[in-house]
Amino acid sequence: MKKFSMILALGLVVLGAGMAMADAPAAPAPCNRTKFETKMTEEACKKGGQEEAKKAWKAWVSEAKAKDPALACKACHANMAPKFDLTPDGLKKFKDLGGK
Repeated sequence: MKKFSMILALGLVVLGAGMAMADAPAAPAPCNRTKFETKMTEEACKKGGQEEAKKAWKAWVSEAKAKDPALACKACHANMAPKFDLTPDGLKKFKDLGGK
């Protein structure tokens, strides 16, 4: 009976450790860029990686649509995830709409 109690106690410890690890938040995915052409992206990437950068850009696009209702991601980006390469005039469009 003593052996059973020890095994049960050890099992509960392992189970508890596993559950605690499952609740731990995963580290945010880092941004793909290492050279930033916009202060907004650089700050967002430092704060919380790709997720924070996406939030910042979505918020900016919402504001910029007041100036250009036709604005869409593809207006400035040649492709989206994972690299988000810019079109030749993408950065200029961003700055023309007030981006920094």
